[in-house]
Amino acid sequence: MTKTMILLLIPLILLQLILMIINLVNISKKAKTKYLNKTVWVIFILLLSYIGNVAYLLIEGGNDDSD
Repeated sequence: MTKTMILLLIPLILLQLILMIINLVNISKKAKTKYLNKTVWVIFILLLSYIGNVAYLLIEGGNDDSD
């Protein structure tokens, strides 16, 4: 892998880490999630990378703490 390729991947890796942290903190603050239980969401977020993070934001509505 060339140095240029690594430099291009750094922003994607940082974005993934930021999304993961935001979603995991959001899950920990919620008393209950709407569709799946918290454990399933954590597994999706950790294992499915971008897909799990985006799915959580779309399905659970991000920072909506109105439950």
